[in-house]
Amino acid sequence: MPETWITFIDELKDEAGILAKNELKDLILESLKDTEEFIRNQAQKVQRYLNQLALGKITKQQFEGYMVDIADLTRMNALKMEVAAKARAQRLADGIQNFILDRLLKVL
Repeated sequence: MPETWITFIDELKDEAGILAKNELKDLILESLKDTEEFIRNQAQKVQRYLNQLALGKITKQQFEGYMVDIADLTRMNALKMEVAAKARAQRLADGIQNFILDRLLKVL
C-alpha cells in the first residue's frame, strides 16, 4: 500500500496540468536514498510534512512555511558540501521550490 503522501499527491486534482506528480514523487524518493545524511534528513522532513498535510494535521500555510524553511536551509548547507552532494542538495531545494511551492500549493 502506498504511503499517505504518495496517495495524497496521486489524488490531487490537477486540471490545469501544472503539477508534475511523478517528478515530485521521484525527487522525494531519490532524496530519501541519498548518500548524504543531510539530504536524506531534509527529504524525510518533506515526507513528514506532506503526510501531516494529507491527514489534515497542518494547514496549507503551515506546510508552505515548512517548505520554504527546508528549501532555504538546504541551499545554505549546500554551500558547505562536496561538489556532487552540493548538486544533489541544490536539486532538492530547487525541486521543493518548483514542484511544491510553485505548483503543489496552487492545486491545494
